[in-house]
Amino acid sequence: MEQKLNVSNVLVLVIAAAVFTLHGTEAAQYTVGDELGWTIPPGGAATYASWAANHSLVDTDILRFNFTFREQDLASVTKEDFDACNTAHPLVVFQEPGKYVFGREGMFYFTCTFAGHCAKGQKIALYLAPSGGSPSPSPAASQSQSQSADDAAAGVKFVSRKEYGFKKLMPVTMKSL
Repeated sequence: MEQKLNVSNVLVLVIAAAVFTLHGTEAAQYTVGDELGWTIPPGGAATYASWAANHSLVDTDILRFNFTFREQDLASVTKEDFDACNTAHPLVVFQEPGKYVFGREGMFYFTCTFAGHCAKGQKIALYLAPSGGSPSPSPAASQSQSQSADDAAAGVKFVSRKEYGFKKLMPVTMKSL
């Protein structure tokens, strides 16, 4: 009887460890720019580049972009448009602040489409590693991987509107508004 009890205890411990491990993979939440939020940064583009470099993000993390409605927006763009601050053809534009989840690993490029905001530094390149715990390529290696514009736009999911507390995941399917 004592041997059966030990096997049962081991089984319970294994199940508890598995549940704890799975629970430990919950998404973290970050506010892009911390207290600054999503705005024209006083330090230029280096401000958001530094923020991104100081955060190890994974594809299940939730990123909050705080900005003033009708004074900024959030646009997903290609690397080429990001580098050139070209906002003429964004992949998708979010006009309201909120929380976003990416759902896949890779590089994502964001800027603001308001005139002059990108040139003044309101842009960020984010690398999201896979959340499964497997080794991931360096951000530089991911940058060289090509991806279609549709894949980049489909990767971002709107999680909630800050002011309305909307929680349902909504896939983004439009190219731009």
